Amino acid sequence: MDDKRAALVLAGLALAGAVVRFVLVPPPSRAPGDVTLAADTTAQAVGLRATARAAVRLARPLAPGERVDLDQADVTEITRLPRVGPALARRIVDWRAQHGPFGSLARLDSVSGIGPHLLEAIRPYVIFSGSLPSVP
Repeated sequence: MDDKRAALVLAGLALAGAVVRFVLVPPPSRAPGDVTLAADTTAQAVGLRATARAAVRLARPLAPGERVDLDQADVTEITRLPRVGPALARRIVDWRAQHGPFGSLARLDSVSGIGPHLLEAIRPYVIFSGSLPSVP
C-alpha cells in the first residue's frame, strides 16, 4: 500500500510541476528575457527606453545584407561583426582616429590583431564610406 501511495504522490508532484511551468513560461512569441517597460514619462524612464532600444539593436547579429561602415561606426557597432570583440573594435576606432578613414579592406589590415583570416570573415559585412588620403 505504501508503494501505491508514494507513486501517487510522485505523480501529483509531476503534474503540479507541469502546471507551474505552463503558467510561468512566456508564450513562444516572446523572446527569452524580453522585458516590457511600464509607461513612465520621467526623463530617467525615457532615457532607459532609449538605452534599451539601442541595446536591442546592437545585440542582434547583422541581418542579411546589413553592413557596418568601418569609416564611421563606433565601438559598439563594430562589435556586431563576427569574431570582433570590444578590444579589437576599440583598436579599430583608435587607428581610424589617428590615421583617418580606412577606405578599403587593405588598410584595415594595418590594425593590430587583424589578419587575413579575420579580413575574409568580415568582408561580406563591412563597407567603407571614407576616401583614402591622397599621397603627395
